[in-house]
Amino acid sequence: MKALIACLIAPLLMLFFRVEIESSSVSNILSLLVAIAGAIFTIMSIWVAFLYPNVLKTLKGENLINVDFSAGGEDTTRLKEIISVIVQSASTMAVAIMLLILASFVSNFGFNAQTWIAGICQFGLLFVSGLQICALISTIRINLSFMDVLEKQRGKRAKDWDT
Repeated sequence: MKALIACLIAPLLMLFFRVEIESSSVSNILSLLVAIAGAIFTIMSIWVAFLYPNVLKTLKGENLINVDFSAGGEDTTRLKEIISVIVQSASTMAVAIMLLILASFVSNFGFNAQTWIAGICQFGLLFVSGLQICALISTIRINLSFMDVLEKQRGKRAKDWDT
């Protein structure tokens, strides 16, 4: 929820101070957002493909690895965050497509409507940019925390071999 509120701050400030994005850079920004969302989909889908079978087997009582899919478990938290990132990226892609469609026929409207539509498009663009930045940060954090867990497990196994 905090990330959602943070994503709203930049667009609101830009609307308040009447700062506008150059129209020539809008399609580049949208293309970049869609490309990033695609990359995040790929990364997070691999994560889900790895974790989801473990969840199912754990729920059936077949403990695979030392996984903790209890209500407050670390793996449950990681899986929830991964799914949240996938939803954020999907939202980014959907809004980017809608903005591209809206921008493609804005010239058919009168000047006042064009001004409003341009403002809505800019607000949406900045909002989904914030969402995508949050998704990227979450992706990095999830992977770093997983590496930390792996390193702790490796260290634990090394101690067990020594004794």
